[in-house]
Amino acid sequence: MTSTYFHVDKITSLASMAQGARIHFIGVCGVAMAQLAVLLSERGYRVSGSDRDFYEPMGSLLRSSAVELYRGYSEKNISRDIDLVVIGNVAAATHPEVEALKALELNYTILPALLYESIIDGRQSFVIAGTHGKSTTTAMLAWAFEKTGLKPSYFVGGIVNGLSKSLNMGSGPYSVVEGDEYDSAFFAKIPKFHFYKPDVLIITSLEFDHIDIYQNLEQIISQFEILLESVSKRTGRVILCLDDQNLCRLYKTWKKRYPLKFTTYGESPGADYRLIQAGRRDQNQFARVRTDAGEEFEYQLTIPGRYNLKNALSALIALEEAGVERSSGVSALAQFRGVKRRQELKYVSDRIIVIEDFAHHPTAVRETVRAIKEAYPDRRVVAVFEPRSTTSRRKIFEDDYVKSLLEADIVLLKEAERKPIDKDLELFSAADVAEKLTFRGVSAEAYRDTEEIKENIINIAGERDLVLIMSNGSFDNLTDSLVNALKASPADQDQK
Repeated sequence: MTSTYFHVDKITSLASMAQGARIHFIGVCGVAMAQLAVLLSERGYRVSGSDRDFYEPMGSLLRSSAVELYRGYSEKNISRDIDLVVIGNVAAATHPEVEALKALELNYTILPALLYESIIDGRQSFVIAGTHGKSTTTAMLAWAFEKTGLKPSYFVGGIVNGLSKSLNMGSGPYSVVEGDEYDSAFFAKIPKFHFYKPDVLIITSLEFDHIDIYQNLEQIISQFEILLESVSKRTGRVILCLDDQNLCRLYKTWKKRYPLKFTTYGESPGADYRLIQAGRRDQNQFARVRTDAGEEFEYQLTIPGRYNLKNALSALIALEEAGVERSSGVSALAQFRGVKRRQELKYVSDRIIVIEDFAHHPTAVRETVRAIKEAYPDRRVVAVFEPRSTTSRRKIFEDDYVKSLLEADIVLLKEAERKPIDKDLELFSAADVAEKLTFRGVSAEAYRDTEEIKENIINIAGERDLVLIMSNGSFDNLTDSLVNALKASPADQDQK
């Protein structure tokens, strides 16, 4: 049982810390934790942090900063002169550094509370939530605010191409933050987005996910409804996608229940901003939109996927809420270059293309495969999928993955690896999914060894192939290993 020493109501405010106070981060190498540690160091605090190792993309940032780093976790990293400990989500109640801070009765806080104090409080808050598309939509909005000269504060849960940081404290009046529905700490089993108090809330989608903390969709919906309660009643606006079947159903109830201004978008006939046409123009994709006032306008994106057109549309609506001219928003988003590991182009030769994506939920897998097929219609798509997240490793979505992968030409699947959290539960069977796909006419194979997957890709890769690698984990470094092998291959010496 978690000690009563740890409770959300007992976290210590950064504002109570003196300038130059010593702050220690447990699990410092996460995208948000690392950048927040560096930010506080630059603001004059004495900052240290520990982690198992200091991997990229945050390792270089931390090593080049003034943050004192401890490789590995130990009670020796916690000393009485620490004024505030930031407890990362990697830490359990039995973590050696957590036990040490408790023994010394040190002050503590958690990432979302510290993030609110650092870059949200005192600004007009734009929070982007939803099962899919959070990172990309947040990145789009932060990018557009930046390119229109509004100097926003922002946090994106990924590395944004073209922005020097994913977490920034700007001098402007707006903050843009990705609102994660995952829990906050071992003693704070509530979503991170509950700390962010949005003025403008974008909800891109709402589906069942995070099976390790939610038992069903209704539990997730209840957390989103608590989030809606926290939206500013004075200036609050909610922007949601009407194409999501759960949001479409809930919108009718929410509109009556909450005294907020709702704006809907999508391809659905009843959307306030309706996408009426989409297609490709040269190397870009474009969309045409009709508003409920009868206005029509177009915008373009360099990144593929109809769902990204919808993500961009929600960002354009939010920009209008901030008073940004529509033409300026359209111009800014036309230059948006995407987020790493979201349809990221990793290798191109005359013979083969390799793309990496973070997709792991069945809906994200389906939309990613579809987007790649639309963007590269002349390519044979080899979809490679690893069930790494707790939800994807479970049997529950197995048939959904079959449907999600039907548009691929060849499918290579990694078997799920059992972890302690899985206990005796039935896991995703790559062999079963491959068999069902084969029955439906898709060439599919299952593997236990990642090296075998790489070797098979090299063996089957032909002219005009595209390899799409999908995982929310490292996939045993498959992408880099494959790219290195292709570069060394005589058939790909013309790599561009």
